[in-house]
Amino acid sequence: MNTGTIIDLSWNLTQSPFASIIQTNYVPSTEELVHLEALLTEPQLQLAQLELEVARVQNLLDTLLLKRAHVKTYVEAHRMLMSPMRRLPEETLSEIFIRCLPEERYAVRSLAEAPLLLTTVSREWRRIALATPALWNSLHILLPSRLGSQALQRRTTSSTLWLDRAKLLPLSISI
Repeated sequence: MNTGTIIDLSWNLTQSPFASIIQTNYVPSTEELVHLEALLTEPQLQLAQLELEVARVQNLLDTLLLKRAHVKTYVEAHRMLMSPMRRLPEETLSEIFIRCLPEERYAVRSLAEAPLLLTTVSREWRRIALATPALWNSLHILLPSRLGSQALQRRTTSSTLWLDRAKLLPLSISI
């Protein structure tokens, strides 16, 4: 099989002895059916061989993709160890974290923004964020008019925990 050829012209429909009746409602005669069977012997054999070759190559491709994924995971895991962020002193990271806080309002209890967002990046960032009191000394507490007692208790508990992380810093709260 010539793998360099994209299209084998020997199977060109326009060159078929039945080209004029393909895609019509023509009903072949018994003699034409015998001729069609003979005509299809070689292409059907080649089709079966091609399907086997495609399956073999697909299996090879799947294996290569899996190997690539493993090597990529290995490389990326080790490249992360070389990240410049890892070499920043904790004090610098703390200062960067503080600058991530909203400027126009007090922070809210949302995983979508600082400071809670910073605690979801990595164990190390969580540790540093939780140990940075300036991230936790201001809070906007949302209290919808219809809040059940359990929900109110959860908010009270989480707000207390938030503000406890401020240690001895002055607190700023808005409701």
